[in-house]
Amino acid sequence: MVLRSGLRCAVLFLLMMVPAMLRAATPPVPSSPPERVIDLANIIEPALEAQLVSALRELEEKTTAQMVVLTISSLDGETIETVSLRTFMQWKLGQKGKDNGLLLTVALKERKYRFEAGYGLESVLPDSLLGSIGREKLVPFFKEGKYGEGIAAATKEVLAVLAKNYNVQLGGGIPLQLHRPAIPSAPVDPLWNAIGGVLFIVGILLLFVVVITCAARATHGSSSSSSNDSSWSSSDSSSSSSSDDSSSSSDFSGGGGESGGGGASGSW
Repeated sequence: MVLRSGLRCAVLFLLMMVPAMLRAATPPVPSSPPERVIDLANIIEPALEAQLVSALRELEEKTTAQMVVLTISSLDGETIETVSLRTFMQWKLGQKGKDNGLLLTVALKERKYRFEAGYGLESVLPDSLLGSIGREKLVPFFKEGKYGEGIAAATKEVLAVLAKNYNVQLGGGIPLQLHRPAIPSAPVDPLWNAIGGVLFIVGILLLFVVVITCAARATHGSSSSSSNDSSWSSSDSSSSSSSDDSSSSSDFSGGGGESGGGGASGSW
């Protein structure tokens, strides 16, 4: 009887846990962070993503603090707080004993975001400050559909706070153009339009003549230099491919940090 009741309790426990396990974020969040930016929702431009990774790598090298950005397509019925905290604890962001990790999670379908801070950063980045950064730096861009720029703007603000706290210089490496009012253009005189058109045509004709002249001169020395050119191009391509391969690898992982659920959530 005891064994039978134990089995019954185990079955009931599994039946209760299966729905929770099935409600994983879409697409599934990896068991460990492959890099400092995990853009599962595909909302960050590749060039900007590389700059974010570089900036967050510099942060860890100079302060030991770890910040990771995660974007997902959907929460699939879970709350942003649940997904964020679970991911933080699974990835163990921040250094063990320092708990100086920070996770920015963005859920595209639900239009939700959350900053999840480790114990060690709660005094440096309190909930109120993280809430302000989200509302003032992230949300304005998100409302315009500029998700990558919004994440970059919020990240830059976080880096500024952490740089001051740790007394270090952080280059950031995130060139970002914030909102700027458009400068009205002055009316153009129709006469200047006509003169500009004539000059444009004359410029095209001169360019055509220069191209023909250069092509005629180049044909005389093409046979002697073709072999040298090919050798240079092959060596350049091999060196660039090897450098790309070495830079694409990442040995990033969490450092054993923990979070008590501190942070700030928001929507747009």
